[in-house]
Amino acid sequence: MGSYRALCILVLFVIFDLFGSLHALETITGTQFIADDENGSLVSSDGNFKLGFFSPGKSQARYVGIWFNKISEQTVVWVANRETPIRNSAGIFKIGGDGNLAVFCCNQSRPLWSTNVSVPAQTSTAKLLDSGNLVLVAKETMIWQSFDYPTDTVLPGMKFGWNRKTGLNHILTSWKSIDDPTAGEFSSGFDLHGIPQYFLYKNSVPHWRSGPWNGRNLNGLPEIGSSKDYFSDRIDLINITFVSNDNEIYIKSSPKKGSVFSRIVLESMGLLKRKIWHESQRWVRVQIVLHDLCDEYMRCGANAICNEDTLAHCACLPGFERLYPQDWYLKCQETSKEVCGKGDGEGFVRLEGVKFPDARTSTLYSNMSLEECERECLKSCNCTGYANVYVDEMGRGCIAWYGELRDMRRFKSGQDFYLRVNAVELAADAQKNAKVHVIATKSTLVFIIVPLVVETLLAALCFYYLWRRNAKRHKGQKQKQKQKQQLHQNKLILDSARSLPPNSSGESGSTELTLFELSIVTAATDHFSSANKLGRGGFGPVYKGQLPNGQEIAVKRLSTNSGQGILEFKNEYALYGLFSMKSDVFGFGVILLEIISGKKNRGFFHDDPYSNLIQYMWELWRDVECGPARGHGGDQSGDGGGLEK
Repeated sequence: MGSYRALCILVLFVIFDLFGSLHALETITGTQFIADDENGSLVSSDGNFKLGFFSPGKSQARYVGIWFNKISEQTVVWVANRETPIRNSAGIFKIGGDGNLAVFCCNQSRPLWSTNVSVPAQTSTAKLLDSGNLVLVAKETMIWQSFDYPTDTVLPGMKFGWNRKTGLNHILTSWKSIDDPTAGEFSSGFDLHGIPQYFLYKNSVPHWRSGPWNGRNLNGLPEIGSSKDYFSDRIDLINITFVSNDNEIYIKSSPKKGSVFSRIVLESMGLLKRKIWHESQRWVRVQIVLHDLCDEYMRCGANAICNEDTLAHCACLPGFERLYPQDWYLKCQETSKEVCGKGDGEGFVRLEGVKFPDARTSTLYSNMSLEECERECLKSCNCTGYANVYVDEMGRGCIAWYGELRDMRRFKSGQDFYLRVNAVELAADAQKNAKVHVIATKSTLVFIIVPLVVETLLAALCFYYLWRRNAKRHKGQKQKQKQKQQLHQNKLILDSARSLPPNSSGESGSTELTLFELSIVTAATDHFSSANKLGRGGFGPVYKGQLPNGQEIAVKRLSTNSGQGILEFKNEYALYGLFSMKSDVFGFGVILLEIISGKKNRGFFHDDPYSNLIQYMWELWRDVECGPARGHGGDQSGDGGGLEK
């Protein structure tokens, strides 16, 4: 049951879709028209564009317009009755009795809007082409097209310019607001005075200007470059064509990818933008004019140049000074009053990367080289500068300006302009360029030398670091090896001491050296606790302890931070036995004892109460003379004998 219901819904959807397609007309004839209802529309054969009634923004007024049909955001590109809106939904768009397309309302015989052309026969038809162009055709001849009467938008493939034969001038006019397509205060189009340029007007006053066509684009027009986050091939995004001949002058652009929706729109705030529809379902701006102060026409007055990268923005051209210091909008005047042609060394200075001056006072020399153009300019005292116009023609073709230089600016993608100056300014410019060359040379050397010095220092630091690390490692290894050797030597000495024969007193060996296990020493000092710490010496901390038999001991613990090692430490054994103190004083006493006794000292004497050294030597001498009273000589090897009184 559920699948049957779903099938029925699908069939109904297809039927309604077909029904809607049937009601979306492909042509308008004398009997087929568009009414302001759900099915009243005219669609291009590829489905990209749609014509019908709409209400802009929050407005309730009804207009006949064309918009993109396959994008989610309704974007109107052309409006028929922009000055005569319909206040209800009773509008009709049809071919009238005279064969013209017209907008009617409320059963009135007089149209609100009409194509108003002469129709040779009353058998005309209208069709919306795949380009978005609405055409009126009679006897297979196009007699009217919406592309000739744009509103605020230029579509790809549209010729935008002048028809020199008919005098038809294509003009864009902004909407008054997003809710009102009535003509606003901004308009744009080509000006044919002098060399053709594209102007943007505010209330018919120049507001922005492009330079002449330079073979690639209009000079002074921003590059198509702000789309880098959206289009990886932005450099080859748009094809631009410029045509200028005896019949017409126009510029035409189109995306290189035919499936891309694009448009140029003059917005109600006066911004002229090129936009492309992105897959993220939004319009992305890829080009804009009037994006900074220097774009404004004549921002700095005559004979001045605007630079957005400087704080003041405006500066007089070389050879000029401000006429009124407080007002840049007036003009700059020449600093020298030399009569034209009378000054020695007169010439030209090159201004790099500029938007050309207003070309309405210029002359185009299509076949001249720059050298020929310079000579031509010097012939006229009114010539103020020249430039190469075509960037791709190997220096062929130039423009010469006559009179004041207006609306110049520094520009990232600008061209070179050669300004006419007197000998003083020419010499100053040559000196400036020489300094710039020296500075550039020094800068180049700095950029070469500084990295080399930095790299050398870094390499030296790395080498020093590696050397220090290896030296420390080698020193540590030597210390460890030395400690191992000392431990081995000490073990040999201890083993030799243990292997000595019994002494004369019958003890098990000639030494009373007592060896303790580490566990006994650890237990005696309570694991070297801080409570048992007596102090700190050159070898390390000293601890008191108590052996299991009750004897109190003092323990020196060699520290890893001590500057002394095992070799020094073994000379300080404080044990009863063969190895006694070997300090200089004690060593001297041992020598005295050996001299008195006449024998090798190889034992350790216990005396209770303890005697001093003098008393002990006296008793020793007496025993030698009178006979031994007690065993104190240890192993009495060696020849007998003594000192005679």
